[in-house]
Amino acid sequence: MCIFTYLQKSISTFLYRRKCKRLNLAFPLFCKVHGVKNADRQGAITQSQSGDRLQLVHVPKENYPHNVFVYSIPLNRVLGYLDKRLSEKLVKLFKKGFCIDGVIENITGENHAVRGCNLRVFDTCTMMSEVQDFSHLRGE
Repeated sequence: MCIFTYLQKSISTFLYRRKCKRLNLAFPLFCKVHGVKNADRQGAITQSQSGDRLQLVHVPKENYPHNVFVYSIPLNRVLGYLDKRLSEKLVKLFKKGFCIDGVIENITGENHAVRGCNLRVFDTCTMMSEVQDFSHLRGE
């Protein structure tokens, strides 16, 4: 590896870590999925299991420019979205249109009318790196 490439990578890593610290983000992140009450999303969560792979994708919507959807890779469905504050931080860190990896940590509310799920979010983008267009994903 040439010295220029090494320095460029070192500076990039330093700036990334500094930005994470400034935004108060430490990966892996633990959070929950919001917007899970409709029947379609409840069905998707019922079919999900702990450890299922996820993609968190920034898809801006009207009046929601920082919207981040949570897609289940095995089900090819939307499970919900992230809360506003976390979404804003992730957009600041990864820029518009990002796609990062996650997994379902656990399913909640098994004995209640509404189920939910907790996530573990990584700062990688390897699970669906070959996909450029997410319009084929169902559930939204």
